[in-house]
Amino acid sequence: MHHHFLAKTFLLLLLLCGSYKALSQQDSSATPLPKDKVKTNFVGKVQELAEQEKARSVERYNAGRVAIRQQQVMNEIKRTEQQVQAYLKKGIDTARVKQEMDFVRNALAVVRDGIFVNKGSAQTQRNLAVSSSVLKDLISLTVQDKERVDEHVEDLVRFKDRIDSLNSDPSLYAFPSDSAQILKLVKRMGVVVKEIAPIDTALDKSFNSVRDLQTEVDLLVYELRSTLVDIDLYENELADHLADRDFVNIWEPSTYDRPLGEIINFSRAKERMALNFYLADNKFKLLMLLLAMLASYYLYRTIRERMEGEGRLETNSRSQLVLHAPLLTSLVIVPSLLQFIFWEPPFVFAWLGWLVAAVSLGLLFRNFITPYWKRFWWVFIGLFVLAGLDNMVLQASRTERWFMLFLAIIGLVYGASLLWGKHKHELKERGILYFIAFMTIMEAASVLLNVMGRYNLGKILMVTGYSGLIIAILFLWTVRLINETLRLISMIYRQPDKKLLYIDFARIGEKVPSIFYVLLVIGWCILVGRNFYSFRQMAAPFNAFLNEEWSIGDYSFSINKVLLFLLVFAGALLTSRIVSFFASDANDNAHGTTNRHKVGLGSWILLVRIMIISLGLFLAFAASGFPLDKVTIVLGALSVGIGLGLQGLVSNLVSGLIIAFEKPVNVGDIIELNGKTGVMKSIGFRSSVIAMADGAHVVMPNGDLLNNHLTNWTLGKNMKRQTLLVGLAYGTDLAQARQLVEQVLAEEELVIHHPPPQVVVKDFASSSIDLELHFWVRHLKDAAQARSQVISGIDKAFANAGIVIPFPQQEVIVHGLKGEEGKGDS
Repeated sequence: MHHHFLAKTFLLLLLLCGSYKALSQQDSSATPLPKDKVKTNFVGKVQELAEQEKARSVERYNAGRVAIRQQQVMNEIKRTEQQVQAYLKKGIDTARVKQEMDFVRNALAVVRDGIFVNKGSAQTQRNLAVSSSVLKDLISLTVQDKERVDEHVEDLVRFKDRIDSLNSDPSLYAFPSDSAQILKLVKRMGVVVKEIAPIDTALDKSFNSVRDLQTEVDLLVYELRSTLVDIDLYENELADHLADRDFVNIWEPSTYDRPLGEIINFSRAKERMALNFYLADNKFKLLMLLLAMLASYYLYRTIRERMEGEGRLETNSRSQLVLHAPLLTSLVIVPSLLQFIFWEPPFVFAWLGWLVAAVSLGLLFRNFITPYWKRFWWVFIGLFVLAGLDNMVLQASRTERWFMLFLAIIGLVYGASLLWGKHKHELKERGILYFIAFMTIMEAASVLLNVMGRYNLGKILMVTGYSGLIIAILFLWTVRLINETLRLISMIYRQPDKKLLYIDFARIGEKVPSIFYVLLVIGWCILVGRNFYSFRQMAAPFNAFLNEEWSIGDYSFSINKVLLFLLVFAGALLTSRIVSFFASDANDNAHGTTNRHKVGLGSWILLVRIMIISLGLFLAFAASGFPLDKVTIVLGALSVGIGLGLQGLVSNLVSGLIIAFEKPVNVGDIIELNGKTGVMKSIGFRSSVIAMADGAHVVMPNGDLLNNHLTNWTLGKNMKRQTLLVGLAYGTDLAQARQLVEQVLAEEELVIHHPPPQVVVKDFASSSIDLELHFWVRHLKDAAQARSQVISGIDKAFANAGIVIPFPQQEVIVHGLKGEEGKGDS
């Protein structure tokens, strides 16, 4: 363009110069113009032409800029429409949202049943509690849908605003002066319009549809929240008047009758929703529970195998009850302890956990308690099942009141017979009697309250009596089983210290530590208190404190998340220690036999521990919600300290990893170090432990172990070659002597025949002809015994054959001096 403009300017100047020359050479007959006049006219024309050319150049420049801008705007419109098309394809699934809204509406109808619809003459505490729990989950589900819909609407509004902004760009409406250029522009704009019209229509349609969906979701959230507010008001009112009359006396005609089948149907629907929502919200905790049960099962199975291998397993002993059925033991202990990590569980969830633990305990001690108390346990499990099922009936009826009265009377009568019976002395744990008395009192109060129309309080006390007794007995046995577990561990671990878990049983004997019972009572009070709405109200501020968000800089956290982080990480550390402890070789004798199957895990124990701790750390961060980008920053800062001051630690850790991967030595291998024999006991993060033959345990850093000249007998299958040198007197029949030696080697049981022994004549010594014997023994531990047996056998065989084994002899001859001859005879 610039070259074209310069060429035109050059031609224009040539034209002007030619015109100026013509004016100056006009016909002489004409009146000549003044020279100044001619010059003025020429300059004016030049300036006029320059102005015209300048205006045309500016016009062309502006037209070019407008065309470029028009093209940019149209390209941007195309790109935006393509983004809209892609977003609409992968955008929100309105069908799924509507399906979830239909589910929520149906669930809300079930929740309202028995409270706002078919409410009867009074509300029930259980119905309000379950309905409130389900409503909170429904609100959470609907709010998630609302957030997705709101975000989708914001994206659509942003796209529409972008498109409208581009369509209103002034450059699109600046048409060129040339009609041909106008036609080209119109054609280009027509193509763009045809391309974007369907997408623009789809955007408008999607926007209108989602806005309608947004309105529906907002209305549904409002309805759910208002229903929850009403239910909370009912709960508060019922809690304030819990001791007041709810219904007429049980012998009086009822004022409202609803078929029991309808009550059971909507109760089952509500309880099922509450359980499903709670399971979905606590998947991580359920995974923790499952992993803990698997770890516990592995622990007890390993202890059982150790005790059986050492000949100390007593299958009919009550002192080893935890070892009779490791799975049942795990089903009793783990749910009893880890149930406290589940905050505010629905009754059906807790009831199922208690029931599984109670049945497992009944099967575990079935052969170790008297028939009377065995019958007591199974009877109360049955009554507990019936009480739990009755507690899941959410609306009162005359039939249910009579059933509740029947259950309470049975508990009252049976509990009283236990307290005044003659079998109390058979109880080894006398604390059970206190909880039987508690159950009896609760059932007596329930009978009285139910008869007098105090339905809600009577039902709470009836269920509290049975559940409190079951929970208490589970806790008492859990404490005893844990104490027994620690005692067995202390028996297996011959040199107890704080490496794993240690309690000085030599000092406390069989008595359970008092702290266990203190924790038992506190846990029992918490679980029993959950049945009362007033207790939940009192615990609400504490729960709020635990869940309150605190901020340090840009990071926010809660006490609950911190405790969960510590719990998960501590569990990972404990699991790694348990695995390390029970995967090590059980035999402390450096020359004991080595079971290669048993030490297979021990060979990789360092990697297994690192994996367990790393996984635990990751799960702890995931559970606490700690952002992983912050972890990288912390690790980056720690790397500076590691590089400066922890070279030795890192070196030993890396050496341990090399040992674990390369495996020059494994746990359980028989090794020789500095002329001393030992067994590899463990390979840790920083150091390894070697059990020496003299009973000492050498702790060696992994770096030193890797750099040391170490003999590994196990790599050669623990076989060892022995060499023995036997001297024969000169003149001995060598063939006979070799035959006798070979016969002794062949008859010796500790000497193996593949490879076969060798007997060779080695050398003419100063006083004997030497035979050299080479033979192999199966295991290093048999070497000394085999050598002794062979020497004894050869000595006996040579003695019987008259073969002499010489010993060094020397003759000393003293020659007299020449000047002293004859003087020696005096």
